[in-house]
Amino acid sequence: MMKQGTRVPGLKWVIAAFILAGCRGAEGEVPTETESRLSLKEGQVLGPACTGEQKQCPEGLSCASFNLGAGPEIRCVQSPEICDLFKCSSGECVVLESHPIQVRCSGT
Repeated sequence: MMKQGTRVPGLKWVIAAFILAGCRGAEGEVPTETESRLSLKEGQVLGPACTGEQKQCPEGLSCASFNLGAGPEIRCVQSPEICDLFKCSSGECVVLESHPIQVRCSGT
């Protein structure tokens, strides 16, 4: 017979593992987020890759970080009309002033 209030070692970790395992979709994949997706507008072209260092992009371009669904990218993009290149599935394109600048959709 167990005393009331006796702890079972590691039970919290087992419960946490089951909860986290339930957060995955089919075949262990993490489910897609319901956030707004950033995409490149039709006919728009991105500049060369950059590393985020100052003055690395050609004149008129700025180094920007964004994710078009295939993972994070850092590329030179037209400046200052950066959001003219992108569209969001919902919300608006926003530019976060950092270096490199970050292009996101509002509400994400």
